[in-house]
Amino acid sequence: NSLALFYAKGLGNLPVDRNKALKLLNISACQGYAVAQNNLGILYSDGTDELSKDYQQSYAWFSVAFYNGFKEADTSRNVIMGKLETKEIEKAKALSTEYIEKYHTNLNGDDTDRDKECKHLYP
Repeated sequence: NSLALFYAKGLGNLPVDRNKALKLLNISACQGYAVAQNNLGILYSDGTDELSKDYQQSYAWFSVAFYNGFKEADTSRNVIMGKLETKEIEKAKALSTEYIEKYHTNLNGDDTDRDKECKHLYP
């Protein structure tokens, strides 16, 4: 998660590479890491040349982060909801439900299959 933020902001002599940041955050988020899930919400809400704004994705990731205990994500989720039309909110909530089922912190009880669940994200 920290390395992803270094790439997202171009810190520590690393080039700004939001695509790489997104990939690293996706791996952490898939593993149930709530801070990474919140950071994905931020990336999707900001949008850049490398990553288009997607408020539905942003809402969904903030929802998962909140569900997984990152309480501050609720405020961000409410801000994003204010930017969505009614139909978009419905889609965002459906996506949230899907993501919560897939990426909740206690995915497999003891996390033994987490690598299998997230393997498609690894380089």
